Amino acid sequence: MIRLKLFGDEVSLVISTLADGNMRAFSNEEFDSVLADQTKLVAELGVAPEKTARVLTTYNNRKCFTEYYVVDNDSIFEHAITAPEVKLKLADGLVTNNKDLALLLPLADCLGIIVYDQEHRIIGLLHSGRQNLEEDGAFKFIGFLQKRFDIDPRNVKVYFSPHAQNFEIFALNNAKLAEAAEEQLVRAGVDAKNIERSDIDTVTNSDFPSNSAGDKTTRFAVAVKMN
Repeated sequence: MIRLKLFGDEVSLVISTLADGNMRAFSNEEFDSVLADQTKLVAELGVAPEKTARVLTTYNNRKCFTEYYVVDNDSIFEHAITAPEVKLKLADGLVTNNKDLALLLPLADCLGIIVYDQEHRIIGLLHSGRQNLEEDGAFKFIGFLQKRFDIDPRNVKVYFSPHAQNFEIFALNNAKLAEAAEEQLVRAGVDAKNIERSDIDTVTNSDFPSNSAGDKTTRFAVAVKMN
């Protein structure tokens, strides 16, 4: 497990590794064991599983990969990791201004983007895979935050999770995931100096599961909360 303090200790981040178990259930039989692994992960943030919202995305039967929602105490039940997938609301990105809630995103090779605005005390977690980025997803996520919270993108701070560092997106002139995401964020008004990147490559680092490297059934996760 990797534990980080981001943005001047304003945000706590935990990143699981293979040693911490599997962070996504691909069958009903796996749900209890995955929830147990997820619960141990978010316990590092001091958060209970029923107060942890999961970014649940899927590639099946979807035409839009830029669905974003605000999570609060009234809507946590739509996203909490304690609920089976079939009962969760699909989302490509979540945001909260509640410091008592955590956000969790299972990943293999895709890019997880953590977004924080200190002035408005909001934190967001975005799943930026090929489909989301092809739809200008990082740019639209900042627009979503502007519309809902009236943020100034110049104040936003960003962290890129471990991901497949050399995965290229053909439809975006073969840009790599982080390159495409950064271009979209900067175009949305984020200062490039406020973007931090993990240097972990999930394809080559044996501590992480990688879809590209042949692991189709295991996921690691990133989980974040405001301090």
